[in-house]
Parts: sequence; C-alpha cells; structure tokens
Amino acid sequence: VPTDQPLHWDSSGVRIRTSSRRGSEAYLRPTRSSKKLRSDEIRAALEVLALNGVKSVFTSAIGQPEQSFFMSLGFEVHEELLLLSNDLSMHVPKPGRATRRALRSDRAHILDIDTSAFPRFWQFDTAGLSEAIKATPSSRVRVNADLPPQGFAITGRAGRQGFLQRLAVHPTHQGGGLGRSLVADALSWLQKRRATDVLVNTQLGNLTALGLYESMGFTRQSKGLAVLRWDVSE
Repeated sequence: VPTDQPLHWDSSGVRIRTSSRRGSEAYLRPTRSSKKLRSDEIRAALEVLALNGVKSVFTSAIGQPEQSFFMSLGFEVHEELLLLSNDLSMHVPKPGRATRRALRSDRAHILDIDTSAFPRFWQFDTAGLSEAIKATPSSRVRVNADLPPQGFAITGRAGRQGFLQRLAVHPTHQGGGLGRSLVADALSWLQKRRATDVLVNTQLGNLTALGLYESMGFTRQSKGLAVLRWDVSE
C-alpha cells in the first residue's frame, strides 16, 4: 500500500530506506557479500519500492563484485568513486585544532554543515546520518571544539579495519585546518584501537578532499567503488 511515510527495512541481505526529503528515491546498502544475495529477493524488494511510489533506487558505494551482481538486475553506474587507504602503522599527525565528541544537540548543526558541504545527491537527511553512524560495530562522531560546530567527522571500525565514513567542513570555514584536524583525530582514535588501516572514498572531482587525504598519507587503490542506480520502467 503506498504511503507518504519513509520506508526502512532490513532483510534479504540488504538495508533499504526511502528518502525523507525525496520520497521518490530509495537507498539500498548490501549487508552481506554478493555471493550470499539472491536475485529473486532483491527483485521482490524493488517491486515493493515501486508499488510505494519509488522511481529510483541507489546503492551505497560498493565494490566490483557487488557491482556485477546488481548490474545483472538492471542497475547502472550512477557515479564512480575513488577509494583510498592509509596504513596506520605509520606516524599519525596530531590534530592542530581541538575537537570534541559530538552531542545529540549538535545533530541539527551537523546536518546543516553536511547540506552546505555536499551536492544535493550526497547530502544526509536524519536517517542517512544515523545509518552512517551505525554502519560499523564501533563508531564515533567528532566536531570542532568551538561553538557552534563548523565541521564533523564520522569514524568507524570493524575489527582491525577502520573507515572514515564522513568528513565535512562548512564552506565558510574551509581552508583553516579544521578538516585536517578532524582527519588526524580519526586516525589517532583508530590507531589507539589497533586498527591496521583506514579506508575512505571520495568523488573523482573532489580535488580538495583528495588533496587533503593524500597529504595525510592516504594512497589511491587500484579498484574503486561506484554508486549504482535502478529506475522504475515507465
């Protein structure tokens, strides 16, 4: 039955939610490897979304095995992303600016920063922010120590693998070292928890972010990621 309320469910090896801002769009994130996904179950989920008024479904940033699986179901590449890695056995720089743990009262500021820093497609809504924080077994959100927050970073860890899930600085405060401090803080936290390396992805054209990451020891990986898109047939 079609509904105006956002849909959110986790089954068949995927986590799906509709956008609270753009109800005709939905986002799908695999929670198991492509070898354990079933085509018939994914097709059934797509049919449910279409019946609820969804016109386009976007995957999270996925690797090549998952890309092949979803492309066999009619998904197409929406945007390719660079994947970078940093070896945490190396020296980690100290943050040049103070940071602190983000509070629940900071959420509105964090969403405002995110909206200001990213193009429309990449902007978090409340559900997207929560999903990014919960994407790994262990995570934390940091902001600059000043009030109100002007930048934030979401860092996650799964075993020895670290992830820089999100980094954003409000455009009016970019270039002052805040992004570098948030990355340094994230690397230090992961290193103290014995993560061996950290991954981050960024858009091909985001030269500012790419320059920051590479200046802090990240190196480009040969195999990148991609966001795929599936559109309802008219």
